[in-house]
Amino acid sequence: MADGKRRRRAVAAGVPATLLLAFANPTAAMALRQPDYPTWDEVEQARRNEATAQAKVDEIEGILIRLEADAAEYNRVAQELTEEFNLAQLALDEATAKLDRLTSQADAAQRKADESELRVAALVAQLARGGAGDVTMGLLLGSADDADALLRRLGMADRLSASSAAMLTQAMYDKKTAAALAKDARAAERQRQRLADAAEEARDEAQAAADAAQAKADAQRADVDRMYAQLAALKGTTLEMEREYQEGLAANPPTSPSNPSNPTTPPTQPTTPPTTPPTQPTNPPVPPPVSSAVETAIAFATAQVGDAYQLGGMGPDVWDCSGLTKASYAAAGVYIGTHSSTDQYNRMAALGRLVPISQVQRGDLVFYSDGGDANNPRKYHVAIYLGNGKMIEAPNPSAPVRIVNLRYGDLVPYAGRPTG
Repeated sequence: MADGKRRRRAVAAGVPATLLLAFANPTAAMALRQPDYPTWDEVEQARRNEATAQAKVDEIEGILIRLEADAAEYNRVAQELTEEFNLAQLALDEATAKLDRLTSQADAAQRKADESELRVAALVAQLARGGAGDVTMGLLLGSADDADALLRRLGMADRLSASSAAMLTQAMYDKKTAAALAKDARAAERQRQRLADAAEEARDEAQAAADAAQAKADAQRADVDRMYAQLAALKGTTLEMEREYQEGLAANPPTSPSNPSNPTTPPTQPTTPPTTPPTQPTNPPVPPPVSSAVETAIAFATAQVGDAYQLGGMGPDVWDCSGLTKASYAAAGVYIGTHSSTDQYNRMAALGRLVPISQVQRGDLVFYSDGGDANNPRKYHVAIYLGNGKMIEAPNPSAPVRIVNLRYGDLVPYAGRPTG
């Protein structure tokens, strides 16, 4: 039953069917797609002939590109499901706050109703001593909804002063108010429980995806490191240079507008603007960032480099993407939204602080969605742009907080400017 729910929700969240096996058994899924990796003996033989060496380079680069793309897909799924969990948790937090508010109101209303009942009880006792007979509170407040009708039935209407009649009317009102609020609180508790169950299920699915991504990265790390070293040997470079180059190719395919020859140029808009762009005031334009707040936020984020990624993490030494951005700007006294990349994007839009990605500046928030569509209601990743084509992020389960080149795949064509 649990596996069935997971598969249904995974498909609903856009998880490719080929990755569903990984959630249940990541080792088996990886075994099905294990390629034949080049050996060092093959590399050494290839180095003796230029043409053979180039063919081996092409072979290794092709394998690495496929592995990077495969790992990126695992991580994207993990990020999307993490965002689903963050949104489910946000709904739960809001429902909990509503329940707390209604419970407090219901308790206050009940106290007021009890006080009103005591005052009316004294009035009833006074009327009874005056010859009205044995009248009880249960009869007075429990046998009719309309106070005037009740008083007529009791034969007391002509014996009440205006203030006494008002007291009775108020008591009836207080009783109804307390009952209504108690009913609302019970409904809110049921809704909160439903959302708690949904958040728990979303967490389980996100954690399964994160575990699958981590398992894949761990299983391939030694092979990937060896192939980078083989590329470096074949091309006369270094392992680090080859890794950076290959990861750059995976993140920014040739069709993207990246400009390797001039990495300091701000990125240009990578996709056609959405047909219905986010509501954005045209006058005045979004002001430039406030340098002091930006530098404080970036200093905080930079201090976390190397910290581990964790689902729902927001410090002190584990993070997910929106947890890092939220805490970084909180350190500068700036509220950018809740612990959700979607909510942070929506807040920037609501404040009129979205700018075209071609105008992105240091400290701006950059967002990712499936296909880079700004109209997609889910933004599954967020990072802080550092300038010079770099960003800082809590990326995914297989990598710690890091500074990397801006990725263009799935990049939303609007950045958010928290300050200005």
